[in-house]
Amino acid sequence: MAITNYDLTIDSTDASDREFPTTVKPSKISVSIEQPTLTSTTNALTTQRRTLGAHRIQLEYTYPPMDADEMQPFIGFFNAMQGQTKAFKLNVPKELINDSTHIADTATHNVLIENGSPHNSTGAVGQRVIRVDNFGNNLTTAIKAGNFIQFSNHDKIYVVAADGGSDGDGDCLIRFEPGLLTAITASHDLNNFDEDIPLHAIFASSTIEFDVNSALLYGFKINFVEQWTN
Repeated sequence: MAITNYDLTIDSTDASDREFPTTVKPSKISVSIEQPTLTSTTNALTTQRRTLGAHRIQLEYTYPPMDADEMQPFIGFFNAMQGQTKAFKLNVPKELINDSTHIADTATHNVLIENGSPHNSTGAVGQRVIRVDNFGNNLTTAIKAGNFIQFSNHDKIYVVAADGGSDGDGDCLIRFEPGLLTAITASHDLNNFDEDIPLHAIFASSTIEFDVNSALLYGFKINFVEQWTN
């Protein structure tokens, strides 16, 4: 057996190669979505509000009881990332995030660019609507609000803001938040819905905590913060 080359895994310069352990799946995921807003109150006690355009997903994983062999990879990985220092890829279990219809969809959904269309689906930075293909024809709900989506050219996760129907060709306009942080083109497509969602993340704390009971079973939960660039 060859000697392990850590430069290809936990010590890679590419965060996508530093992959959080998936040997045990969490029993529960808690999701927090942050969208900072500036607010001020006038003398007439009306409130003015302005979005900062920022959007960040935070996750808490709670694990079932594990034995020492199952727990050790998590301890090792946290230390390899030097707490919050290094970003990494977190493969979020699709069945704990999106609906059952969505995750059964095995089609490839290509981006369709429409310059000057009524919905201005151009793929430019800041766009919140994009047209994609290969959904079922004439569906009232081709994609559901609240699902997570991702485009093939960058790591940011977007949240579907409203149900979207499809036309007779199976095309669907998807309305999502936040606006695109990176431009997309017709050469890009959506993430594969039937696969786990790769989140670019850091640990939310520089401390890892776990407990072990008299049966030598470990209790463990940990928090992550989306960090869509290195």
